[in-house]
Parts: sequence; C-alpha cells; structure tokens
Amino acid sequence: MSHVFSKRSNSLPLQIVIYLFVLGGTVTAAVTYYCTPKYLRVGYAPVQPVPYDHSLHAGQLGLDCRYCHSNVDQSGFANLPTAQTCMNCHKLVKPQSPLLAIVRASFESGAPVPWVRFTRRRITFTSTMRFT
Repeated sequence: MSHVFSKRSNSLPLQIVIYLFVLGGTVTAAVTYYCTPKYLRVGYAPVQPVPYDHSLHAGQLGLDCRYCHSNVDQSGFANLPTAQTCMNCHKLVKPQSPLLAIVRASFESGAPVPWVRFTRRRITFTSTMRFT
C-alpha cells in the first residue's frame, strides 16, 4: 500500500504551533516596545518663552487640563492659556521666580504670552510670523 503522506508530515502540526507561538511572541514584543509613550513621544518640541512642564502641572499636581485649555471640549484644538490663567496660581506659588518674568510682564501689560503654537499640520508662531 502506498503512502499518501510522508512520515515528515506527522511533525507538521507541531511546527505550526511553534511557528504561531514565535509569531505571537514577536508581535507582542513589537507592540509592547513600539506603542509605549517613551517611543511615541519623539519629534519636534518647540522652545517656549516660558519653560512649562505638563508632567508637573497635570501629572504631579493633578491640575485638570481644561483649567488651562478651557476651550478644548468645544474645539478641535487646545487653546493657549492667558497670563491671567497662569497668574491665578502663580500670584501665590513662586511669585518672584525669574522663569515667570514673561508671564508677569504679560499679565501687567495685557499683551498675550508669546507661546509657540504647535500642531501636527503646521507650526504657527503667535507673533507676526506665520508658517502654514
């Protein structure tokens, strides 16, 4: 009687299971590595006139993002906070810090803080220059 399948074909189910296991492990490792915030938080970060750390204000201090970016619920982008918003807290917290000199000057003069806007589509400077 002739053999339809060779004896080697008996090991085929085991080879498929091993292949799927290795493939699943590779996909899991790739997703775990490439979808982490450390990997994704790269790219252009404009130099701002006032050094601001979101991880301090929104992270450690627990401020709601909507406190500074009040229009984010109704808009497709987060508005830039005014000097009044910053000074609500910084009248009491670090009021004489040299890092906040621009915010204090803006608050006293009524002129906006010259934040550098950044979106994924364009870079817009809040001064007279605009790049679209």
